[in-house]
Amino acid sequence: MNEIYNKINEKTEGKYANIRFPKITFDRKTKIAMVTIVCDQTNVGFVKSNLGELGSLIKEICGFNTNVVFDISGEPPTPASLRAAVVGFTEKFSYVSSMLHTVFAEVEPVPCVRLKMHTTMYDLAKDDYIPRLKEFLLNSYVCDVKLDVRVVEYAQSGTMGSAGTVSTKTEYKLSNLVPILGALNPTTAKAISAVTERAYNVTVCGIFVMPVPFVSKGGSSYDKFLLYDGDNTIQCVYRPNGGPSLAKPEYINKTVCILGNVEYDGMRQEAILSVREMALCTAEDLSVIPLAPCPKDYAVVRPQSYEVFVQSSMFDGDVQMPPTLDGDFVVFDFETTGLSVLSDRPTELGAVKISGGKLTESFSTLIDPRREIPPEVVEKTGITNEMVKGQPLFEDVLPDFYKFTYGCSVVCHNIAFDFPFLLRGGNRSGWAFGDRRTFDTMAIAPLALPGIGRLTLDKVLEGLGLVNDNAHRATSDAEATAKAFIAMQRKLNQAKN
Repeated sequence: MNEIYNKINEKTEGKYANIRFPKITFDRKTKIAMVTIVCDQTNVGFVKSNLGELGSLIKEICGFNTNVVFDISGEPPTPASLRAAVVGFTEKFSYVSSMLHTVFAEVEPVPCVRLKMHTTMYDLAKDDYIPRLKEFLLNSYVCDVKLDVRVVEYAQSGTMGSAGTVSTKTEYKLSNLVPILGALNPTTAKAISAVTERAYNVTVCGIFVMPVPFVSKGGSSYDKFLLYDGDNTIQCVYRPNGGPSLAKPEYINKTVCILGNVEYDGMRQEAILSVREMALCTAEDLSVIPLAPCPKDYAVVRPQSYEVFVQSSMFDGDVQMPPTLDGDFVVFDFETTGLSVLSDRPTELGAVKISGGKLTESFSTLIDPRREIPPEVVEKTGITNEMVKGQPLFEDVLPDFYKFTYGCSVVCHNIAFDFPFLLRGGNRSGWAFGDRRTFDTMAIAPLALPGIGRLTLDKVLEGLGLVNDNAHRATSDAEATAKAFIAMQRKLNQAKN
């Protein structure tokens, strides 16, 4: 316990043993001392009735000759508030700040903070940061908060036993190769994090996710998909030229190696791999992030029922629901601080669910990116720094969105932008979204709207006679994309029949 706690209880024979004094600050301008007191809700009245004595004790112990003001909290910790407190404390220690994304807090069955450290980082932290964090938790909460520090050989992140890996490897050893395209049979392949510049004839290894078949405005077919190895992703493009597509569900979440050429966009910190050959394989120290069980309930963001009158007649009468809409789909959209999945963060997540061809639920939340939103982004989206301050963190939202999308396919307009943010954030937090089937309305538009020019969401909506009432806000964009997805599936089904 801190010295103030010990001296107060020594002078009062333990009268205040069930309260804590986590912080005392002194404002030199106002000459006021602010004392934070933490207690159980049942002790709030006791504390308030004894503020006179506490004020006198604080002045005596700290040598204050000034007014003392108290801030009393009787609220028990929540996972979000506990994690935010630990993150705020950890940010003071620059040498461990890289593991902030591994911090996970829970309060059931007991309050607990879990974090993971690389062996080298732990050696530095064990005699400094970790003892101080334990002291911080002891002084900040009346209840005992368990600290679970796990030491790993390479940095890991995750919750509930579903940890993702932040790979430090530059190369993987390969085995058990099964060629899919060409006769690729290497013994090693580059890790995604090692692909940082333009290169030719490069073999890269990762987990295959987000397959989407595209048709260009000129009518030629090509495939897009992602490879990931935990924290890192790389965009892949394959042009079949009349051959079989690689955008197949059976490859989802399989380890593959790919031979091709790399183009690198330094501004967006994004590599694009043009695929020539691909093989299934086993890679040493690389495995699919296991799927977490679906959470029992929503904790931070709870979906709302979606009711629009015009939906009632969408598939009534002679209009049959297309077979392609059989099942459940979640259409989602992010607003972010910028374009780079490596250095930017989501500021808003909006989504709607399609069941039986109708919009049934919506999921919407602002997200605190814990960084400034650039002025040009504020101007475009209307989301200000004041709006996101104090909103849930991305990692706190992800368990609820995992539940919302559980058992569903996911849909975006330009999914190559949005899905990497979801995949990377989920992998870091142990909520693996890599198994989801993926659809892109940008890929469907040339088929449903022959002759369409630009493939922006606004142009697709215009071609379908639809309107987006609040463009560049996540929920409105997701709703508009969902309506476009349904309308285009109807058009394709009618053309087929």
